[in-house]
Amino acid sequence: MNESGGFPALDHSVARIVEALEIGEEDTSPLVDAVLADVSLTQKVLRLANSAMYAPIGGSVSTVSHAMKVLGFEAVGHLALGVKLIGSLGQMRPDSRSAERELAQSLVAGSVAGSVVAQTAVKNGEMGMVCTLLHRLGQLLTAFYLPDEWARIQGAVEAGQDEKEAARAVLGMSLDELGTYIAGQWRLPARILATLGDTTPPGESEEDAWLHALTHFSHRSADLITASAGKTPAPAMDELVATFAPLLGVPPGDLVAAVGAATDEATAEPLLAGILLEHKTAPPRSAAAAAPSRVPTPAPAPVPAPASAPAQTKVSRLQAGIAALRQAVAGQEDRRGIEQAALATLFDGLQLSRAAILLLDAQRRAYRVSACLRERESDRLAEVLIPSGTGADLVHLALARKLDVYIDNPRDEKIAPRLPAWIGSHGTHPFFLLPITDPAGDPMGLVFGQQREDVKLTREELGLLAELRDLLRRRLHADA
Repeated sequence: MNESGGFPALDHSVARIVEALEIGEEDTSPLVDAVLADVSLTQKVLRLANSAMYAPIGGSVSTVSHAMKVLGFEAVGHLALGVKLIGSLGQMRPDSRSAERELAQSLVAGSVAGSVVAQTAVKNGEMGMVCTLLHRLGQLLTAFYLPDEWARIQGAVEAGQDEKEAARAVLGMSLDELGTYIAGQWRLPARILATLGDTTPPGESEEDAWLHALTHFSHRSADLITASAGKTPAPAMDELVATFAPLLGVPPGDLVAAVGAATDEATAEPLLAGILLEHKTAPPRSAAAAAPSRVPTPAPAPVPAPASAPAQTKVSRLQAGIAALRQAVAGQEDRRGIEQAALATLFDGLQLSRAAILLLDAQRRAYRVSACLRERESDRLAEVLIPSGTGADLVHLALARKLDVYIDNPRDEKIAPRLPAWIGSHGTHPFFLLPITDPAGDPMGLVFGQQREDVKLTREELGLLAELRDLLRRRLHADA
């Protein structure tokens, strides 16, 4: 696996998280920095910290440093590690669709676990999400890093051989054993290692039994979702919910709603949606077989099908993010965390492809990027430097006149020549420039964002952008 290149243990972002965990709580800044470097991970951490489980102690959490106080140092670290390990696979191009389906299975299962945690006040939520993401680690690593061996194992399984025996014949160990060994090399906690595979250890604690139940429920739900092209067949789901509701201590209706939310999330993601459609003929594993063997299975009970929840609008996402930022600014929370949370709100709420906050560096006489988020690693947005003097381009015009600028058609013949290269050479989608002024009214910074698609922002959305910028300005003035 190491020889194949790009192995997660050697991935820089994963190594940063492992190193941060080794440093420990004496210095939390390395872990905070590692989380902030990934917009998707930042959103997952903040979403978990704001879930029902932590509402009594967390209030409104808008920064990673605050989330770490609510969730705990190790909880954030282990969640970050699980997300990055799975994410490193998502950036690869596997040799087979079966490898993509295996990854989709884990992502959908992780979404189910996240929905259960977010909608209910359950314990050990963050650990359960990590256990679910890594539950089939051996299968994932084999599919992506040993494609020839994976194909041989899959061929044997399709011919009727047990997966464990097929893997032992090809690899010399089962896939669960492989995943457990590698997770041990990564020094993951014993509680995570214990959930890698389908076997429930005897004599486990009540908390460990709950972790196993969440992991198995999430993966069996993902089986049903992927096998039915993004739809959950009611009879099979009724049986699954009736089996696991008492084990998880969660009302059946909440479990059904969690699966419904995860299904909506999966079918809204283009890559997952395509895989789900291709996978619709695959037979799901038995729901009854999913339950930990030492717990009796109750008789199935009918559960009402979940109502489809309307998708959260861009406006509501922006409003929620701004409300959290307002509390963070009032509480004088860390400026860097507030900047990153503001960008995450813009990125998620407006479906941006890139966003940045630039602040004036008086010594260098230039505006430098203080925080940024971008979809592509090749995007060099973080290196942008804007001279503080006068200039003929649109950015200097916005700064000099302190004008909020929104360009919905950068291709316009009057606009295109006035765009700096770092905007003009990066596609033709709409973008905005929001100057930030100091207490004297002079320009001290800029908020920039570029959309992923050619969808014109509404007047209300533009008003919320200005409100978010004003909150940033208040926090920056506090440090002035």
